[in-house]
Amino acid sequence: MRLWSRPGVLAVAGVFGATLLAACAPTVTGVPRAGAYTPDLANEVAGVERVDLRKDFADSPQSVNDYWTKDRTDEAEAPPLPKPDGNTTGTEEEAVSVTIHPTTGALDQVPPSANGDHNGGQRWSKAGLSGRTVGRLYFTLGGRPYVCSAAVVNSKSGRIVATAGHCLFGTGERREWVRQVMFVPGDEAGKAPHGRWSAETGFVTKQFMNSAFSTATSTSGSGWQFDTAFLRMRPLNGKTIQQALGAQGIAFGHRPEGLMVLGYPSAKPFDGKSMRYCSASSTRTHPGVHGDYGLPCVMTPGCSGGPWLTRFDPVKGAGYVVSTSSVGDSETLYGSTMGKTAYDLYLEADK
Repeated sequence: MRLWSRPGVLAVAGVFGATLLAACAPTVTGVPRAGAYTPDLANEVAGVERVDLRKDFADSPQSVNDYWTKDRTDEAEAPPLPKPDGNTTGTEEEAVSVTIHPTTGALDQVPPSANGDHNGGQRWSKAGLSGRTVGRLYFTLGGRPYVCSAAVVNSKSGRIVATAGHCLFGTGERREWVRQVMFVPGDEAGKAPHGRWSAETGFVTKQFMNSAFSTATSTSGSGWQFDTAFLRMRPLNGKTIQQALGAQGIAFGHRPEGLMVLGYPSAKPFDGKSMRYCSASSTRTHPGVHGDYGLPCVMTPGCSGGPWLTRFDPVKGAGYVVSTSSVGDSETLYGSTMGKTAYDLYLEADK
């Protein structure tokens, strides 16, 4: 079986190789390709400063909790999941090979076919760690309530949640940061079995902020290759979100070995009230998606930002996040790969 990674990103054959690391001690290996990587592409845009990749949310935990009444969570819309723009050009990145285990511990090699091939957005059992770490991400943009998906990932700070860039920064007429950001892990029909967590800071790649655009039906710009974002969450009841719930693993620069994609699709025929999944024993790429991962999946808007997990153990509900849901059409869902740019952003968020 041939698996793919974006040119310039170190690919490790078979298992994740000898670079499997202790839970919170990431290291970088690999040989950079000379001249292939610009460490900070957004610096080419006049007037852009490094601070632009982060947003400190002024909304207090109490104001966030008060804002998200049942009526507002019920009314929250999913941002569009627009079709790819047909651009086949992708940016090469410096090689990176980083593996951070889930809090359940290092996972043995799971056969790529362990979760089967399912494209219908079937209801997921929320087995094990998945039911505590994957959830709905609520936010406002232009004063309107919206909802995406997200997942807790292992980090030194114990405060990091992964999602998509377009769930934190508007790519349409309102090119601005979102507000009133609340994460509800294990959300089930609007209930919060594991608490309502407010975000302290958001982090989006500057490539995405400056070069990703969308309408209700299409995308444009090379920034969609970097549709990755992280949130630093505030503690709740004296604990970090990872201390309270655990966290999925995360891997940068690795080819997936089978995929489990989780999220909360909200547009018809789904209603956003339950966690859904698609799975594949292999990945494929399609022209015009900047080299993103793709798999057959009919999940609709609302699944954006949900984790793409490789080596996913269906009993433990644990795996390694290698992507988040980004764009799609009626048959295929795409997720931007996590390479050196995403890893740098992760480190920035985990300071």
